[in-house]
Amino acid sequence: MQWTLVVPVKTLARAKSRLSDTADDGVRPGLALAFAQDTVAAALACPAVGDVAVVTDDARAGRELAALGAGVVADEPGG
Repeated sequence: MQWTLVVPVKTLARAKSRLSDTADDGVRPGLALAFAQDTVAAALACPAVGDVAVVTDDARAGRELAALGAGVVADEPGG
């Protein structure tokens, strides 16, 4: 059996807001992208996962995660 994993990714500028006390706005987008990249890479390396679909409206996240092999779907209606 093969699974399809769906990974929601907020716009990077809004992501990881709970870390705002320790990581400022200049750090959090890169941190959020790194978390998403690690998640997608780990999922794609798993033999039981056939596909990873990323749902995001963030162009940078979409590009970076597609480069790892994930399919990217626009977040409609963006909420």
